Amino acid sequence: MIKVAVVALPNCHASGVYGVMDFLATANYCAHLPGQAATSTFDCQLVTLDDQPVRGYSGVLVVPTCERASFQPDVIVLGSGGEAVASPQRLDQSLRSLTPLFPWLQAAYQRGAVMASVCTGSFVLAEAGLLDGQVATTHWRAASLFRKRYPTLRLDEEQLLVDNGQVICAGGANAFVDLCLYLVERLASPALALACSKLLVMDNRRSEQMPYMSFFGHKAHNDTAVKRAQEWLEQHYSEPVVIDEVAEVAGLGHRTFKRRFKEATGETPLSYLQQLRVEAAKHLLESSREQTAQIIWQVGYEDASSFRRLFKRTVGCTMEQYRRRFSYVASAVSPVPSVLSH
Repeated sequence: MIKVAVVALPNCHASGVYGVMDFLATANYCAHLPGQAATSTFDCQLVTLDDQPVRGYSGVLVVPTCERASFQPDVIVLGSGGEAVASPQRLDQSLRSLTPLFPWLQAAYQRGAVMASVCTGSFVLAEAGLLDGQVATTHWRAASLFRKRYPTLRLDEEQLLVDNGQVICAGGANAFVDLCLYLVERLASPALALACSKLLVMDNRRSEQMPYMSFFGHKAHNDTAVKRAQEWLEQHYSEPVVIDEVAEVAGLGHRTFKRRFKEATGETPLSYLQQLRVEAAKHLLESSREQTAQIIWQVGYEDASSFRRLFKRTVGCTMEQYRRRFSYVASAVSPVPSVLSH
């Protein structure tokens, strides 16, 4: 039997913590073969830092099922904690409070336990030194903070799941589902993972976070000239834009402007403009039935092929695929009359 410890952190995503428990319980159910004695594949226990209940981000109480020190797991899953995304200013304090957890994680790693994180649980693995030499992913909104805090670690926030062998990271709070499918497939069998996905009525594992990402221009800096340029770009992105003219808006020489813009925002002025246009196109694909060619023109591009390549490279799918996945506008197809209306 595979022993799994799900670690509930203070301020965690409670449904994700309990979701891992429920998913692996489903795996145990699916593993029962007709006519054979019931056997469980996973022994899944919920643990906390001090063996006391923790309060989730939503306010719900998450109660441990066993004492952490008495359970020696084969797999440890660190559930997400909302601090890095919801309250980054509290991140230092939050991670310091988890310091007593690190020796337990490190000892389990030395025994050969598989370490897995969901969403911002990757910060805890990084803080414990378990991501050194590994590739990590995390929630896309926490990526810039992760890079700032751990500049020597390799982060690929575009990926929803990264498997380094003994260390696995999943990005996004609800990526616990993708992680669970992967763990069942890897540790038990692909057939059992498929049975779980059918019983739970869910698709196979997703691979990327890119379609879910949104662009937020970084303005938490003190360069007023660059902020002035950012605000101008946000108002004029749909017009023909010459970057040297944007430098004039900022009141800077073009070389100085490009250098300071990159230092302040992490983007070049051109990539910032492109991100604004892609984000505007995404909004129109979600909220309208405009033809894609018209959308491309509305966001400031005349070369449709060039924009389509930019969109796919940035978002990870075509404009048509994005619309099918995220549009909330009713289809133009006429509704079928209901038999109940006659």
